[in-house]
Amino acid sequence: MPPQTLSKQEHKWASDMARHLNLTFAEEEGEQVGQHHQADVVNAPTSLLGKLASMEKAADALYANTELIKNQSAVFSPFKKAGQSARSGIAAARKELKGRKPQNAEARLSKIQEKVSSMEQLIAVAQSNHKGLEAQIPWVKEDLAQLAIELPVVDSLAIAKKIPSKKHKKFLSLDQEANGLISEVETLCENFQVDAANKVLKKLNKTLQAYQKEVDWLHALPEVTGVGASESPRVSKLDKLAAAFMRKKTQEHKVELVKAEPDEKTKAFLKTWNRENFSDPSERLDLQKRGGCKAPFKFIVRTGSMDDFINQKGCFSAQGTEYLENKDAICTSVVTDEKCFVYGAFGVILDVPPQNVLVSSPDDLMSELNIGRKDKKDRMVNVTQEQNEKLLDVPDHVRNGYLKNELDRYQYDKRQQNVDDLVDNTYYAHNEVIVSSKDGIQHKQGVDATEPIKINGIFLIDAEPSPDTIAFQEFEGKKALTKEEKYQIFMEHAEKVAKNLGVPILFLDGESTMA
Repeated sequence: MPPQTLSKQEHKWASDMARHLNLTFAEEEGEQVGQHHQADVVNAPTSLLGKLASMEKAADALYANTELIKNQSAVFSPFKKAGQSARSGIAAARKELKGRKPQNAEARLSKIQEKVSSMEQLIAVAQSNHKGLEAQIPWVKEDLAQLAIELPVVDSLAIAKKIPSKKHKKFLSLDQEANGLISEVETLCENFQVDAANKVLKKLNKTLQAYQKEVDWLHALPEVTGVGASESPRVSKLDKLAAAFMRKKTQEHKVELVKAEPDEKTKAFLKTWNRENFSDPSERLDLQKRGGCKAPFKFIVRTGSMDDFINQKGCFSAQGTEYLENKDAICTSVVTDEKCFVYGAFGVILDVPPQNVLVSSPDDLMSELNIGRKDKKDRMVNVTQEQNEKLLDVPDHVRNGYLKNELDRYQYDKRQQNVDDLVDNTYYAHNEVIVSSKDGIQHKQGVDATEPIKINGIFLIDAEPSPDTIAFQEFEGKKALTKEEKYQIFMEHAEKVAKNLGVPILFLDGESTMA
């Protein structure tokens, strides 16, 4: 059949119908383009429409998690922004397809996918935050239970009028306040009120610190007689002399010295901290280049300030080991390829003898390791300058005992975790491992004296700042550095720092609170 010439009205109708059916007609003489070209034009938009529908469905599914993240300001704001961008991109892509511009639509789909991926990551962060919050509740309950053990003793002493009534009321008030705050945190956690729960947790931690001070005061009291204490019968001088004579008479001349053995629990704890359970930085050539991690790793690390790194001070100086030894005890963290959370973005990797590990907590203790040191009085965390001046205005033997008292606060299971449990219980922030950096000190009965710790690597947290890091830096009035900004600063000085220390440079994919 010969081709026919269409009227203007018929041509318009045919063109509209062709557009509707995703077909293409030639403009001249009404000729239809070949069948292969028709198939390409039909299939391309159909495929893109399928992708678009899939992305829209994914975005809608992610929006269903709004209840989880709406009360996490650091996460919700970027999530909302990404969601709005995804939805506007979907609308624009649909318009491009309708206007027969598949290339433009495909470019938009790529950007939409980025936004959807960003939403997925933010939801994962929110879920991790909520899970971490849930995990903290049993811990603070355990802390409170440890403190509340003293209440019956306090009640007995108060009845016997061995302590002031104000002190008794203070104990009861703090215990009641702590229990009330724990109930509040539990309710907020059940309702996904993560930000509000974290605020209450901060208040709870302060209450527990105040409670601990009262317990410390109680433990510092001289021995009292009466209620809750046993009376020692009076012994005459003659009886004492007779007893001493009998002891001397029956005493054997042969004396054997028996070395004390640590208990089984301590042995098991020390075994997990053996050096062979940690990676050797010098053997990890894959970590000595960016993005090169090819196998699991586990390190004990300590971070320092960016200023110290730039100026080769502190642990980044050529005398870094001596600097650490001068500190008596230091805060460190255990990091792995799966859970690499640290305080600062620049740090050193340590070789730590197992007997040097004093405390291991899956959360930040905010410990006062500078307590009692006049040269570090500006580095206190939980006390005011006025309070610290009073702490320092005591005889040296009292002041020198402050650190032991601080460490004694953490001698129970939750703060004495083996390495595997520590990592398992670490969630979205750095853990805290307190390490003795002094040589030749015996901290536990039956355990060898401490040995020197060594620096055997330096590292950079080579990753973009997380939403939590960005929020923390904004709270501090600062701007979080990007991955490339950190890398540029690090590489300007890393070679010199590493050369001075004689150690390799490593790049770790993780998250830092600062920088």
